[in-house]
Amino acid sequence: MKLGLLQCDEVLPAFLPIDGDYPAMITWLLGDRASKVELAVFRCDLGELPPNADACDAYIGGGSRASVFEKLNWIARLEEFIRELHAREKKFVGICFSHQMIAQALGGKVERSDRGWGIGVKTMTLTGTLPWMQPPLDEVRTLFSHQDQVTELPPEAKLLGGNDHCPNGLYTVGDHFLSIQAHPEYTPEFVRALIESRREIIPPETFEPALAGLGVEPQQELLGQWVQNFLLG
Repeated sequence: MKLGLLQCDEVLPAFLPIDGDYPAMITWLLGDRASKVELAVFRCDLGELPPNADACDAYIGGGSRASVFEKLNWIARLEEFIRELHAREKKFVGICFSHQMIAQALGGKVERSDRGWGIGVKTMTLTGTLPWMQPPLDEVRTLFSHQDQVTELPPEAKLLGGNDHCPNGLYTVGDHFLSIQAHPEYTPEFVRALIESRREIIPPETFEPALAGLGVEPQQELLGQWVQNFLLG
């Protein structure tokens, strides 16, 4: 299977020793099934996109320091490509920025959250279950790192989970788009580094609990299994 990574940023050099760059994180996310996947990387933030939707069998996209509502050429081009993937019903997993891009591209709404930063380990309550969500759960703990969020779902979306801070945290569009605000590809060590690097811009009342909360183990491998099941069956 050829999986296209729509990479929308790069890991800062100081953080590379933790988990590597985004291709390494996605390879880790795929677990034992990574050996069955040829990963093709497209640096969308540098203006590189697949030539067409059929260039890969499926796609996955991650986070970015940019916001999807910024008026940047590469963001506009990526948004159009997401609509092409949707029209062709190509499988795509959107994480964080890419989750928000799905919403914006398909008629939803993304805004800077009035709830402030969503960082650290947070629990999502699951409001729906689909066949690839094995084992089925009522809630799942995972890692978050975001300021923006989806405030209005696309018309065709099916909400699967969220929480008080981020109500639209997990949804699907048809059988081909899976959209996740959380970061199943991150490790607690990487999120700790991100939080600590933002000490000057994250309010103390958010910063301190987020760091302390990293002592609770997130269910990253379980979410990784869901992503694998969705993409690979």
